[in-house]
Amino acid sequence: MKSIIRSNIFLSQNTNSIHFGSRPNMKNYNVDSIKNLLSTAKTAMVVVPQMSIDAAGAAFSLAIALKKANIDATVYSPQKTDANYSKLSGLDLLTDNYAQNDLVVSLDYPLDQIEKVSYNDNGGRLNLVVQTKTQAPKILDNQIIIQAQGNAADICFMLGDETALGSNASMVNQGNWVFISPTNVTKTWAKSSLVDPDAPFSEIFTFLLPMLGLELDQDSGKDLLIGLRVATQSFSVNVSPESFEAGALCLRATQAAEDAVPAAEQPTPITMVETAPQAKFNSPGTNKPNPTPTM
Repeated sequence: MKSIIRSNIFLSQNTNSIHFGSRPNMKNYNVDSIKNLLSTAKTAMVVVPQMSIDAAGAAFSLAIALKKANIDATVYSPQKTDANYSKLSGLDLLTDNYAQNDLVVSLDYPLDQIEKVSYNDNGGRLNLVVQTKTQAPKILDNQIIIQAQGNAADICFMLGDETALGSNASMVNQGNWVFISPTNVTKTWAKSSLVDPDAPFSEIFTFLLPMLGLELDQDSGKDLLIGLRVATQSFSVNVSPESFEAGALCLRATQAAEDAVPAAEQPTPITMVETAPQAKFNSPGTNKPNPTPTM
């Protein structure tokens, strides 16, 4: 078995990169800026520009962990999944729709003075009607705030190069973005960036979730383990000591959940969850994306 030692880990915050030397044991990312963004977040969006088993497993594991931390999370990708992804948990969190041109109308006005809000299409135009209570003060023009809003999430994670999103790549121009990638590139729009060269997404996120104070549970551990197995062809190529350590952490997470359930009610073991042969997965053992579907 050929082992590749990954010697460089890069983390940049506000485009300033910090270099970490070779680490023989568990990776230790600097995640202070990400934790600061998460501390006040109530909603999150995880974006996968190019779908692969590895990237999807990482994205779903993050979304699942965020939801367990009471942060409403969704996963967005313009590419649809197929039967190869059916063993992953969190598929219900995936959407291929992104409303880039939402319009938000806000009123700087006491809510307890509003009777009801309705709309009509009189004259072929959309009219929003805000009815105030009797004796309530008039709504003034300077109390009406109109703004276009591409995404409403408090924190957004981009797993890879946003240019693959096409016209929707402009979503990074607003919001609090965290860029995570196994490719050493700099994104000026990111408020925090984590780059770990050569490590697949599933390995990065196995170490990242606990560092962010998020739980690595049965579902997230299963997703990451499937991603690791596919990205490394069952730990036979492009591996390092950290790859096996990540696999052990994921396996412990799935087994811990099994041990906590009575034998008669135990869920399907991880060894039986991933029953499909490696050859059935798209791009086995790589981070290469699935082909972009044609319309």
